[in-house]
Amino acid sequence: MKKVFAEIVNCFVFTIVVVLLTSCKSGKEGKEGKDEKPEYKLVWSDEFTNTGAPDSAYWNFEKGFVRNQEHQWYQEENAFCQDGLLIIEARVDNRENPLYREGDDQWRHSRKKIEYTSSSVNTARKFEFQYGRVEVKARIPVGGGSWPAIWTLGRSMQWPSNGEIDIMEYYRIKGVPHILANAAWGTEQQHHAKWNTKTIPFSYFTGKDPDWADQFHVWRMDWDETAIKLYLDDELLNNIPLDSTINGSLGEFKNPFKQPHYLLLNLAIGGTNGGEPDPDAFPMRYEIDYVRVYQKEKDSFQPGEIWPDNRGMHINAHGGGILLHEGTYYWFGEHKGRNSNSAFVGVTCYSSDDLYNWKYEGVALPVDENPESPITKGCVLERPKVIYNRKTNQFVMYFHLELKGKGYEAAQAGVAVSDHPAGPYRLVRNGRVNPGVWPLNMTDEQKNATAKLSDFAEWWTPEWRSAVNDGLFVRRDLEGGQMSRDMTLYVDDDGKGYHIYSSEENLTLQIAELTDDYLNHSGRYIRVEPGGHNEAPAIFKKDGKYFMITSGCTGWAPNAARLLVADELMGEWQLYPNPCRGEGEELTFHSQSTYILPAPGKKDTFIFMADRWTPKDPINGRYVWLPIQFENGLPVLRWVDEWRLN
Repeated sequence: MKKVFAEIVNCFVFTIVVVLLTSCKSGKEGKEGKDEKPEYKLVWSDEFTNTGAPDSAYWNFEKGFVRNQEHQWYQEENAFCQDGLLIIEARVDNRENPLYREGDDQWRHSRKKIEYTSSSVNTARKFEFQYGRVEVKARIPVGGGSWPAIWTLGRSMQWPSNGEIDIMEYYRIKGVPHILANAAWGTEQQHHAKWNTKTIPFSYFTGKDPDWADQFHVWRMDWDETAIKLYLDDELLNNIPLDSTINGSLGEFKNPFKQPHYLLLNLAIGGTNGGEPDPDAFPMRYEIDYVRVYQKEKDSFQPGEIWPDNRGMHINAHGGGILLHEGTYYWFGEHKGRNSNSAFVGVTCYSSDDLYNWKYEGVALPVDENPESPITKGCVLERPKVIYNRKTNQFVMYFHLELKGKGYEAAQAGVAVSDHPAGPYRLVRNGRVNPGVWPLNMTDEQKNATAKLSDFAEWWTPEWRSAVNDGLFVRRDLEGGQMSRDMTLYVDDDGKGYHIYSSEENLTLQIAELTDDYLNHSGRYIRVEPGGHNEAPAIFKKDGKYFMITSGCTGWAPNAARLLVADELMGEWQLYPNPCRGEGEELTFHSQSTYILPAPGKKDTFIFMADRWTPKDPINGRYVWLPIQFENGLPVLRWVDEWRLN
């Protein structure tokens, strides 16, 4: 909002409180309808139909002297809903400043008195969105000293590297009233912004309508991955291309307008831009009729691009899998934070009826605040998958679990259940797989071999590889159970469930049959491609054959995919070359497999789901969904920038 912003609070938000369309207030009689626009769908709004304080589920308050040496003290009492409007009222006051310090030159502390009060509200942590259309209908005060604004700030980093969009500002420039439409981003200097600003003399509007200030007007922002366009009553005021809005080094050279933002509404008085307050202009009222946020509906897949959910926020369901239940698709995945791949939220869930447009359902399996819980906050909780058990009518989730503070040594499978597809799920057990049980395809000679890990001073030697192939790690882990890391689930045509996972220090895949209720392992399991160093299994069945796409083990870095094929799920698997074709094939198009989904309404057609990991900024990881094609009876993956199910 402001040109001087040295004291901005660092709004570094990890937790998102969601306000869904279903909870938006309905418009009151007489208020113009919030009809959905062509290509747009309403995802959030506040129509201010209640009486009293603004809805605390939507809005936060700023307090005190906040920024820009403004005259007003922000407080909650000055914002209230009345007659279908949010009213922010600036008032004259005369009371002691509780922050006053004698001899202190800092502006917040040098003022003995609070001479004016007002309010500033925002949706930080309660509603944040990325891209879409914002419409705000308001009547602004234009008296001396007034500085109303409609603006947004980015979720992460300090100002200005978090990005600021001023949908509307009104203030005086050299004593002349102006309306402004701006955006600001970071430079090489702390608290110093680069601006794209359009200033329009207020006389431009009053020249067309002398009563302009007495009327309500609609400010609008259209924001996508290419530009921010700011309008007033459908007139374009500023078009800001996003290829020019790159932060300096303090902002890590990122584009702050390619992240979620939150909304702010405030009425400032005086300060660096407001001008000298006119005593006759008080009390001063800033009246907001509504705030509405729309999102464009998708009708195609665009691999590797931002994928907004119904709130306009990039889908946060990494390493995920899909459950189809009663015509609705449920996407489960890891919630990633800004700076860590550990689990601080849990498993998220989204729903869709077309696979393009996804509604955020919430956290299906939250991490536990109890430090003694296996899924305590800060554990590693990866690659969740959910299957439905028709016999028990339960939804069963498996995931790779690493205990907090133990690195990747636990290598456990976690199991959780729910009576509803979107949850909530509750943890029922965790541990390694099939303790005390030998694989079906391990020979007696391998079971009785005497080689042990301590016999090898170095790994990766021919002798060590031979010992791995013969079950070195199976024997080591027999008593406590087999390791389970990257994983997926599969339900065969007969309803039998299977857990497929990377085991034996990620050197060998294992396929384990589940019990009839899917809650445990039956004791029947096999080793697949011993010593092959496979992870990220994704499996499907076509024409009676089983196909599994995996990856090598290179940490977070992508590598070439592998293909395994079998006639029987628990039978012999044959290794085939990388199924990817074309530019980027050697890195699986810079992604790693997570799941393979049968395409809706198309027999023997499948979608390859993969993640493009960004370990330095995990929340910004992208999704690569590609159609699986077949050549000579084998699956093939080719890159496409955009594709549709039809």
